[in-house]
Amino acid sequence: MNKKLLGMLLLLTGSCIGISCTDEEQPNPNKGEDNPQETTSKEIYYANMLGKDIMSELYYWNEDIAADLAQWNIETNEDPIGTVDRIRYHKGDKYIDKWTMMTDDMNSFTSSVEGVSTTYGWNLAVYRFSNSDDCFAVINYVSPDSPAEKAGLKRGDILLTLGDEDITVDNYLDLYYSTTLTSTLGAYDAATNTISFSEQQVTLHAINMYENPILCDTVYEFNGKKVGYLAYTSFDLNSIPKLVEIGKKFKSEGIKELVLDLRYNGGGYVITESVLASMFAPKANVDAGDIFEKEQYNAYLTEAYQQAGVSLETPFTTEFNYDDIGLHISTKDANIGLERIYGLISPNTASASEALLSGLMPYMDIRLIGQASHGKYCTGLMMSGEDSYENCPEEIKNWGVYVMVSIYQNALGETPCMPDGLQPDTEAIDDPMQPYQLGDVDEAMLRAALTEAGRHYETSDAGSRSLSPASRSRLEVPQKPIFGKRILLPPASLKTLKPSR
Repeated sequence: MNKKLLGMLLLLTGSCIGISCTDEEQPNPNKGEDNPQETTSKEIYYANMLGKDIMSELYYWNEDIAADLAQWNIETNEDPIGTVDRIRYHKGDKYIDKWTMMTDDMNSFTSSVEGVSTTYGWNLAVYRFSNSDDCFAVINYVSPDSPAEKAGLKRGDILLTLGDEDITVDNYLDLYYSTTLTSTLGAYDAATNTISFSEQQVTLHAINMYENPILCDTVYEFNGKKVGYLAYTSFDLNSIPKLVEIGKKFKSEGIKELVLDLRYNGGGYVITESVLASMFAPKANVDAGDIFEKEQYNAYLTEAYQQAGVSLETPFTTEFNYDDIGLHISTKDANIGLERIYGLISPNTASASEALLSGLMPYMDIRLIGQASHGKYCTGLMMSGEDSYENCPEEIKNWGVYVMVSIYQNALGETPCMPDGLQPDTEAIDDPMQPYQLGDVDEAMLRAALTEAGRHYETSDAGSRSLSPASRSRLEVPQKPIFGKRILLPPASLKTLKPSR
């Protein structure tokens, strides 16, 4: 066993094992100055060591990349970040592991994952005009109290310019990475399916802010029953108290079916996932502490857990007490009593979102509506240098690796989103160009769910006023660091170790 790595790996059960190291096994702080064989700086040398140690011991596919690990010379390699990216598990040119990554700025990475970043507070879809390099952006949603909301922007608004220039394939990333921008809005003509310039302009200044992931919660009543709706964009920690309030409200309303809108939710904290599971699952299963999820690890970690007598199964629970973040909350009185969930999914639905739906499938009726989800079926750890070494060299305290350590399963031993994502029972396409806000009963994906729930619509042509989503060429856009993450808070005995999906 390589004992350089402290690696206090935390299980979803809240238990942990330690891989300790002695002072003699610590990195030599003089390495790089006195060793003539070393050609890299101290920082790069230690970063190489960190990456190789983590990938050798904790990585789920460590045996599959053994040859690459053996060739990783930590004294001469100049690009540890690129090396981690290159050797993560792949077959030929196809990368099976799309998520493992190394960073030299773990603080910023962690802050962004926790929902705080410099932003305009919007989520966009960017499309390319036919036979042109020109593009237009459509707002999927804006965050409460954000610069975008304060400028009067909303879902469905179209952006056509960046300053005096058209949005193109060469500059559209400025919609995400600039700190100030002015944009002319577009006007959509439903009769001709065309977009033209309007006279309206907006100027925005990005700010550092917390983006509240709860976009909408409401209750619809029809056919003598009530159906709840929750649009939720990331499993963060700050939203937990409000989520419990919403659960209690839904319970008091007597709803038995819930439309859970996860179309823009790329993942987040396991504790938040467990809070929601405890409110959504049948009360009898929660009270019984039935299994919510299981984990599969590499051979080394599996043996270590077996020797420690630690279970790899995570039960439902209702008590959540975390002194380090001041969270003490119970969901004992917030179980809604649901019989069915309509999960709204898209390619942006990932990780903890997929895990929540998968974990509930053995216990209740889950109907999926939309398009195939992302397919993030493994659990990762966000391991900084300080997490990994008892006496961490100063040069790599802010380095870290987001490393895949396990594959999660539900109580039946199944991972429904592996390998190509959760597959919808009913196809529906998210189309922000429709003239409906999230929560509007005529919004396409919600309409599909409410139709299945028994709501009657007089007409069947909702959404006919928009350009067909299938006819648009959609560009790849930057994902927030939360995307594809599933993060578990450590107990007080640990500092910043964060398992994630």
